[in-house]
Amino acid sequence: MRCRRHVSLVLRKALLGATALMGTAVAAAGPAQPVTFVACPVYRDTDNGRKSGCWLATDPASGIRYDVTQSRSKPQMGREILVEGLLANNTQAPGAGPAHEPGADDPCGGTVIAPVHVSVLSSTCPSFMLPAEGHPGRRFHLDPTLVLPPSDVVRAPPPPPYPARDWVIEFSYQSDFLQYQYSEVILDEIARYVLASHPRHVEVIGHAVTRTRVVSEHSLAEPASLARARAEMVAEGLRRLGVSDTLVHTTWSENPPASLADDGLPEPSRRRVDIRVVY
Repeated sequence: MRCRRHVSLVLRKALLGATALMGTAVAAAGPAQPVTFVACPVYRDTDNGRKSGCWLATDPASGIRYDVTQSRSKPQMGREILVEGLLANNTQAPGAGPAHEPGADDPCGGTVIAPVHVSVLSSTCPSFMLPAEGHPGRRFHLDPTLVLPPSDVVRAPPPPPYPARDWVIEFSYQSDFLQYQYSEVILDEIARYVLASHPRHVEVIGHAVTRTRVVSEHSLAEPASLARARAEMVAEGLRRLGVSDTLVHTTWSENPPASLADDGLPEPSRRRVDIRVVY
């Protein structure tokens, strides 16, 4: 009996110690760290199958190389990019510990930013491509939620009831381009909902960030006209999917509050179009 009691006390102390250590680790990790900078992208040509290559960018202020591959919009060689993202809570602090070694937790050779938004800027820079150097890259996986079925596939309409709904479509900095897969999937969902539910109208509200901010010595501000251009681009997309022109009401505004419904990144969320179905 004394032996069992002793073992029980030892296990309890061990569990309490482990819990305390976990709490310390979580506290040390703290909230996700925002990362924003302008840089010249570098492509790493890995050999882990098609589309396994990596995009890297170095923050000019810190000299830290980041992996920005997981952005839904990709960089272009020879053009500077605006990088906006978050370091996850479990990401090792940049510059801590040994230099990056190739492996599953570091497939590209840079500190991973996820979520991350990449916007291609008009300013040019030298083009660089790196060999794999032992880094495996990421094997390409097609996300089924970002792929529409073929047009000849018959799909059942969304079932009732049909409450009022809101959607958000985000845009890259200085762009009114509807991003492949991301935007078209959202537009398809909206159009199918509208055609099934017959609302009074569909509000399409475009936004642009005209307030100037300085990032890596670059002054960034969007023209006010971009808010209207974004709204009209989304409205046209809905019309092409069968939504009646008489239903679509477009308006626009500047410098909206952040909308964190997508991935928690405040600045990219301000560059958006809000779509609201009204009954």
